[in-house]
Order: sequence, then structure tokens, then C-alpha cells
Amino acid sequence: METNATGVLPDWMADLHPDAWTVPFWEAAKEHRLVGARCVQCGTFRMPPRPFCRVCRRQEIEWVDLPGTGTVFTYTVVRHAVVPELATHVPYVIAVVEVDGAPGTRLVAAVVESDPEEVRIGRKVAVRWDDVHENVTIPRFALADS
Repeated sequence: METNATGVLPDWMADLHPDAWTVPFWEAAKEHRLVGARCVQCGTFRMPPRPFCRVCRRQEIEWVDLPGTGTVFTYTVVRHAVVPELATHVPYVIAVVEVDGAPGTRLVAAVVESDPEEVRIGRKVAVRWDDVHENVTIPRFALADS
């Protein structure tokens, strides 16, 4: 089903290409669970997951359930559609969210269900699941109640 609402990008833009390191993240998202990859040796989170821990150089990771909340680290409000197909979707907000429960983890995500003028650095956000289609669910965030 095609999404055609201000602030939510169209479904055709959700063309994911998971690799062996990211499949567990996307599988958990389909279950509406936000997870993070944590080094089993030293506990350092590594998102996106990569083959070696930046701290201890070990490869083994475990996937940890996270609370689905965070804080806006930085953001931008897109007000001009750079391609005509996005004209009905502006304005939309893209943010870097510091994820609670996973120190050092930041995710780039859309901020939805929120007035773009209310988004600010330091605002609390909570995950919203966008079931794009049966094989793709994307975590978005909305401003948490203040």
C-alpha cells in the first residue's frame, strides 16, 4: 500500500538490501522490535553492525532488545522536493536519533506524526513502525509526549 502523507516518504523508497550483518535488525523490525548489535566481549554497541568491534576487535555480537526511545541528536527539515515524486510528501524531517539503552548508537530515521516546527535537538522520541509491505518494516520516530 502506497503511503501518500506529508512527512512520510513513499513506499517505493524502501528498497532495502540487508547483508549478513544487518538481517537480524530487519527481522526484528518486522516483529516491531528495535534491537542493537552489542559486542559479546566488551559490551560496545556497534550500529550499523560491522565485522569487527572498534574497541576490542572481536567479531561476535549479540542482538539486544532496546526500549524504542531516544533523543534527537540533530535533524533537518526537508521543505523542497528535489524530485517531483516527493512533492506531496514535504515537509518531512530526517533526524539522527541517539537510541536509549545502547550507548553510542545513533540511527538516521524519519520523524513522523509530528509537527516539523516542534522538532528540536534534545527532544525525546519514540519508535513508530512503518509496515511498508510484508517483507519490510522500517523504524521511524515521533516526538514523545512532553
